[in-house]
Amino acid sequence: MNRKSLPKKLEKEIYQQFQSQCPFCGESDVNTLQVHHIVPHAQVQAHHVKNLLLTCANCHQKIENDVIAQREVYEAKFDAERAFEAATEQMQKDAGSVVSFSGTNTGVVANTVNMTTKSSSVKQGPIPGTIGAELELRNYAKHLIDRYREFKEADVGKGAMRHAVLYSSIKRKFGAKWDHIPAESFENLAAFLRERIDGTRLGKTQKARGQKNYSSFEEHRTKPL
Repeated sequence: MNRKSLPKKLEKEIYQQFQSQCPFCGESDVNTLQVHHIVPHAQVQAHHVKNLLLTCANCHQKIENDVIAQREVYEAKFDAERAFEAATEQMQKDAGSVVSFSGTNTGVVANTVNMTTKSSSVKQGPIPGTIGAELELRNYAKHLIDRYREFKEADVGKGAMRHAVLYSSIKRKFGAKWDHIPAESFENLAAFLRERIDGTRLGKTQKARGQKNYSSFEEHRTKPL
């Protein structure tokens, strides 16, 4: 049986539900984002909004390899649904105080006048001046993040791994998502991530043996593709 392609309307709904970013690593580059079937399509033979998740290609592969546990996948879906429903309810409440009209206004006075036009959704690219906007900085930061996750998972095991903890720590320390941090703070972020890697049990063991825990920025940027 030929697999039917995902309807564009449903794909757009999933992007909206997840605010066009991966729930596991915060990746917002639309070129890497993918729609993932929580229960494999081969089993359900259908596309249903309740069974779809937005994720980046890297995290998608980690789901397939069970690096990201199924429990975390369901939690991410639940959190996205809840946040989207709350945002929708707030929009509906705000609309209650809006006066809309068509034709000629002959004296209607309102606190808010809402005029809508047909428009297509605009997907935001990297913010200028941030780490996410500088390819080499972004790639190296992602290298360190992925390295930390590998080392931490070796410490605690796949089942106990909480992927969101690192991103929350970065946001608390720097006041923004890792790829929204100003480019001038790149070295501070890199130092923070290297310290986290070195602080894992595996990191300490390898360092004591004289083994490298990660590439330097120069090594990473000159690495052949």
